[in-house]
Amino acid sequence: MAKTIKIGWLFPNMFNLHGDRGNILAIKAEGERRHYDIEIEQINLDTKNFNPLDYDFLFCPPGEMQHFKAVVAFLEPYQDKLIDFIENRPMLVTGTTISLFGKLISRNDGSTINGLGIINIETTENSAVYGDDLYYNCRYNGKELEIVGSQIQMMNVEINEESPFGWLQYGYGNTGNTKFEGVISGKAIFTNTLGPILVGNPWLTEEIINLIESNKGWETWEKQRNNALESNSLTTKIALITKKETRLKKVSER
Repeated sequence: MAKTIKIGWLFPNMFNLHGDRGNILAIKAEGERRHYDIEIEQINLDTKNFNPLDYDFLFCPPGEMQHFKAVVAFLEPYQDKLIDFIENRPMLVTGTTISLFGKLISRNDGSTINGLGIINIETTENSAVYGDDLYYNCRYNGKELEIVGSQIQMMNVEINEESPFGWLQYGYGNTGNTKFEGVISGKAIFTNTLGPILVGNPWLTEEIINLIESNKGWETWEKQRNNALESNSLTTKIALITKKETRLKKVSER
């Protein structure tokens, strides 16, 4: 009997910017390469009896801020289970929806939205959108990784007592004036990286599946994926990115 990995895809009917559904396809492809059955369930506002702990992996893509209040109201009853989930299980949150899982969200019009408070961050909507390449180093599931993607920054992310997911080599990151990229809390990744990140950086996809295997007590899949194409692409991208001039001010370590 085939082993099954269960994926929860949060709010795809509302949060569907930047082609980030590709992250779901990347996880599915890597799981199937290891001969697992992959079950993908969409969680929307009309979903009944949502339990985060029913899933091995959760993904929340970027979306418009106009939907945030409704989504926070939906997720609030499951806040404690989400906290339990990210302690040991992988979750990926990309782009604007990082702010949903933080505390206060400040809008350009002066209004505010209370987030779930699962991670200790505050976010502020930017008056202008910043778009550029993004290149940083990170550590996940015990592995040092280089990550390249793109960023369409609509907000600043101020970290309070949380650890950044990555350390910038190039790009805007969380605020444009630090080396912080995203947030990591437990096994959950909150990142500004679009691309989609798991398509362009399959080494991160592999570590997520490795963690799922470990959580389920399965033997780690030994047959390595051939990442030669993506590795060559990474080298080319880094060579181009590091030659670019950024208009951002010199960043500090914080």
